[in-house]
Amino acid sequence: MKRFPLSSQEKKIIFLAALGGALEFYDFIIYVVFAPIIGKIFFPQTDALASLLSIYAVFAIGYLVRPLGGILFSHFGDKYGRKKTFLYSVMLMAIPTVCIGFLPTYQHIGIVASFLLILFRLLQGLSIGGEIPGALTFTSEHVNSRHRGMVCGIIYACLNLGIILGSCMSFVLTGLLSEAQLISFGWRIPFILGGLLGVVSYFIRQQMTESPLFLAFQQTRKQSRVPLFQALTHHWRSLLQGAGITIMGAVCINLVFLYMPGYLSLILGHSNQQVNLLTMGNLIVYTGLLLVVCWYSDKINKRLPILGMATLGFLCMSYVLFLGLSQENFLSQFFSLFLFAVLSAGISVYPVILIDLFPTSIRYTGIAVSYNIAYGLFGGVSPLIATYLIQTTHNVLTPSFYLMLSATICLIALFFIRARFNNVLVGA
Repeated sequence: MKRFPLSSQEKKIIFLAALGGALEFYDFIIYVVFAPIIGKIFFPQTDALASLLSIYAVFAIGYLVRPLGGILFSHFGDKYGRKKTFLYSVMLMAIPTVCIGFLPTYQHIGIVASFLLILFRLLQGLSIGGEIPGALTFTSEHVNSRHRGMVCGIIYACLNLGIILGSCMSFVLTGLLSEAQLISFGWRIPFILGGLLGVVSYFIRQQMTESPLFLAFQQTRKQSRVPLFQALTHHWRSLLQGAGITIMGAVCINLVFLYMPGYLSLILGHSNQQVNLLTMGNLIVYTGLLLVVCWYSDKINKRLPILGMATLGFLCMSYVLFLGLSQENFLSQFFSLFLFAVLSAGISVYPVILIDLFPTSIRYTGIAVSYNIAYGLFGGVSPLIATYLIQTTHNVLTPSFYLMLSATICLIALFFIRARFNNVLVGA
């Protein structure tokens, strides 16, 4: 196979986009990393599980508004350019993040504090709704299509870096501060830091250049077109299929990685330090594996089979792996998380399939709508649904059923994609 090495300009674009995405994703996920503490401060209740339900409901709100953010940012991104949306999205994330850091608590201003927290999460959701689809579109259009798997892997690895940074912040703060200090002021530190990182990300993105594919297309297109209308009328099958394959990734990242610290500590009762070590290690292993899988998917040019096998693994093994997590044995927990990381790495090839589903003219919009429908309607509510299932069934293994449902939907979408494109799709 002929090789197409990345140019220095391509490497610079990938690095700048990935680093900016990592800083912005850190701002978004530190909320769920510190969910148990935030729940006590802004949604005080006598029942700890009920308080956790409230905080995960607000977490879900941030995801439910993501489709709107994706539509807004992708409209301007497909119509006026990818680069400009990057600058706007990072500022929309940084401002509410630092505002949460200085927000008065329920003890000081009552229910108003809860409403303000919801408002800031809505703004964060709007931002992240345009951020990740924009990063996938922007970077993929700067490189040869034979490198798209690796490029998407780097983007997602850096998004995971944002999660790792949030987990490290939790590990350090819980080690240095008492629970009383964390509740008093410690929880504010990661949010204030996040606002500062947002400023750094803004200056990083100013160095980017516009997508060459968009610039070429811009010379030929009509100025009056509406990308969302075109996507809905001419590419609705791709939108549904794109959302279908993204559901597995959305539920996976939220349930297996973001929800896992709270699940292991609050639901299963494992110690916070042990949980932090397990989840951070699992995320690091997953990040390394996804880079290998995405690189390999470029080499063999087969992405649908990789995604299909990993999804089938989730369908068949989720219940057993959650059973392993519920055991008191550390090796059982470690092994279950490791297998989750392996399967999740296989899921990580789906963004390349998303990119191939849509033409340049509406690529940002198509990815944004598909991606954010899946994350808004399925991924963001994963912690809420998992906690609700546990509360109503009194069975700590029920979150596995939601993973299995997501895997089923993904497999159905993959079947229709393969049947529709008949292996014409890149990486089929």
